[in-house]
Amino acid sequence: MATAGPALVGEAISIASAAVDELEALVREHASLVYRVAYAALRNRAEAEDAAQETFVRVLRHRQQLPQVRDQRAWLARIAWRVALDRRRRAPEVPLEEAARAVRELRAAGASAEQLAADAQMLALLERLIASLPRDLREALTLSTVEEMSAAEVAAALDIPEASVRTRVYRARQLLREKLAGVLEGKHER
Repeated sequence: MATAGPALVGEAISIASAAVDELEALVREHASLVYRVAYAALRNRAEAEDAAQETFVRVLRHRQQLPQVRDQRAWLARIAWRVALDRRRRAPEVPLEEAARAVRELRAAGASAEQLAADAQMLALLERLIASLPRDLREALTLSTVEEMSAAEVAAALDIPEASVRTRVYRARQLLREKLAGVLEGKHER
């Protein structure tokens, strides 16, 4: 069995070190974005953290593609979105943790029990209405509005044209407005 010479081993270590440095820089720069994209799909902190880690593991496996990537932010958002969707398909839906946090904040601000109940009901209603939107509209709305991603970033994450993102977000908002008006009008007629 032949052994590699010291020069070859040194070169391999140098290449591996450069790849690790590049990946570390990528993680430092984009970890927050990757987490937010994963959280937008999963609505669970622990699951989103796991999805973010899995995203960077996939990037590590495909690091040879990095030099060809024009927009690393969009590329990572797309990977994170797909990882999160895969995880969501495997796991049951988990209620939003943010609702509990919002209730605690309202309680700390001295809101009345009646106000807390009304706010919780409105949040639950909005969540149900958003969940009832067609998947393509719901995804575009969530990434654009909740995660505050630009149309270009959403387009890259969902692998659709920017114009489609704007159209989907507009249609989603329109549908939500109609559904909310219908529900609220129904409540006031009683």
